[in-house]
Amino acid sequence: MVSVKQVINWPKTLSIPLEANLSPETSNLILRLCCGPEERLGKNGSSEVKSHPFFTGINFETLRQHEAPYIPPLRHPTDTSNFDPVDPDKLRRSSSRDSLLKEESYDGGKHAFFEFTFRRFFDDEGIAQATKMHDPESDTAIFV
Repeated sequence: MVSVKQVINWPKTLSIPLEANLSPETSNLILRLCCGPEERLGKNGSSEVKSHPFFTGINFETLRQHEAPYIPPLRHPTDTSNFDPVDPDKLRRSSSRDSLLKEESYDGGKHAFFEFTFRRFFDDEGIAQATKMHDPESDTAIFV
């Protein structure tokens, strides 16, 4: 399991073990995406990522026209039955928030991702798809 300390100190801790048995192209892609902004693949645009040797043979123009090789069965839009179950008691007892507070390098949550949820703001055509909510305290609209 990766700790918050490892993520924060990625320049010193990020390595791909030999037993992962990854191709050189795969290892290079991972390391070129998980690096500082000055070396990061894609800093000059998405075409830089698309032209990486890992993606040789992929036609990005027609990619979305193909059916996915596996489509998991879903009963409803928020169905999580395809994920392994998580025992809530193990989460409470794990080295999560409470033990992180005791770590000497804890930064007060500045780099923590507790309860983070990704929400896609733009659809595939680049059109904003936000959900408008109302904030009663400031009497303004919030887009989530």
